[in-house]
Amino acid sequence: MATIEEHREEWFKILDGYPDHEKPDPEDRLAVETSCSGFLGNMWTRASIPEVQGVSLPELEMVFIQYYLRRADAFGAAMLAAMTELADAPGGRRAASKAVERLKGLGVPVPSWHGEELTLGECWKAGDHYGDQLTFFCSFHAPSGDHALSYTVDYSEYHFDMVVDCDATDRIERLLELHRDRNAKFPDRLFVPVQAEPAELGPGTRRSLQDWDIFCVEGDPTRLAPRYLMLRELWKARMRLLPQVEPEEISKPSDDELSMFASGFVGHVLGEIHLSEPHFEAIQELCWFHGINGPKVSPTRAFVFLERYLPSKYEPGDPVVEAVGQLYLPFLRWAASATDLRPEAWPYFKHKTEKLLSKYPNWTAKDPDSARIPRPRSL
Repeated sequence: MATIEEHREEWFKILDGYPDHEKPDPEDRLAVETSCSGFLGNMWTRASIPEVQGVSLPELEMVFIQYYLRRADAFGAAMLAAMTELADAPGGRRAASKAVERLKGLGVPVPSWHGEELTLGECWKAGDHYGDQLTFFCSFHAPSGDHALSYTVDYSEYHFDMVVDCDATDRIERLLELHRDRNAKFPDRLFVPVQAEPAELGPGTRRSLQDWDIFCVEGDPTRLAPRYLMLRELWKARMRLLPQVEPEEISKPSDDELSMFASGFVGHVLGEIHLSEPHFEAIQELCWFHGINGPKVSPTRAFVFLERYLPSKYEPGDPVVEAVGQLYLPFLRWAASATDLRPEAWPYFKHKTEKLLSKYPNWTAKDPDSARIPRPRSL
């Protein structure tokens, strides 16, 4: 297992390789914080689980602080000032603050924005009518200048909440306009940005951060949206300024709820499909899966159910698998009506599901680990 000294040497070389012409102006707070966040994001991919990778993120944060403390120049002071906000560990933030004060005592110019008050501005959200994807937007005000962040998540109660994009800019309108233009072109499935409560942003993004912490134990950045690595720590730091609300626990349907859900669908298809024992087991699976935090149906749930959940439980030739193929579209049509899915959102949902069913079942053997494979974007 590698030692912290080996990691220190490795990261000193990486930080030494940062070209001077690419370093941002120390007075440009957002640019400096984005740069710092990018290094921390890449450190995180190599340090999520010390037992696997041999080093923890707090240890690498200290390596980062040591490096810029030794540099003793205006850019180093700016990166340390950014670390006072962005370090994941409280000890890292305290160490960075002490390092900034030390450089200041040595006469090194410290950025004017260091220590200034940062306040929350507007919060917005945009996404799809199914609840598969949301983008959160927030702006922040400071004497040195305003800035804004966005963060997009694909949701899946059974699978992973997956970060698919992040962005940062000086004005929130830049971010909102992109989504207003795109979403307005697809009103059948997307809604344009609406204002959100600040308390929604933390719970709406926390599970995605935790899920990627669990999944990316091998530190493979190719599995991640590049801008997520760049802005991950900046988003986490800004979320500390918002109301600290815990996300709701994922709830599985009770036996009574499952029975009512299944009975409703059985009554709907009686006389249309001859139901045998595999069909009844398939209905139990359909209702249980779509009853998590539900009942709810959506394109992402359809994908995860057909290509992650079923392959983790059944061989492809199992009669239950065949029964699901017969029942799935009738089930979704009935459930969409029962759950009040917007009527205009059904045609796209049906199209996406039919594409999945055209290749179903597309697995060759039962694979209990298939549920851990990240899914593609829902839209």
